[in-house]
Amino acid sequence: MNPFDHFDKLFGDLGLSPDDAAMHLFLAGWNSALREMSEHVQAMPFEKDTRDSFAVYFQRQVINVEALTK
Repeated sequence: MNPFDHFDKLFGDLGLSPDDAAMHLFLAGWNSALREMSEHVQAMPFEKDTRDSFAVYFQRQVINVEALTK
C-alpha cells in the first residue's frame, strides 16, 4: 500500500485539503508515539507515583484530532 492509499484508508471520509491531510498524518503519528512511550514507561520498574506522573504528562501532550476537524 502506498502512503496515499494508507491516508485514504485512515482519513479519506473526512474530505480534507492537502494541508489538513498532512496535519492529520503528523498528529496521528505524534499520538501513536506518545502511546508507545507511555507503554514503555509503564513497563519500567518505576514507583507507581512516577509512572502516574509520566501518564499525566503524556495525556496532556496527546492532541484530539476529532476536535480539530469541527
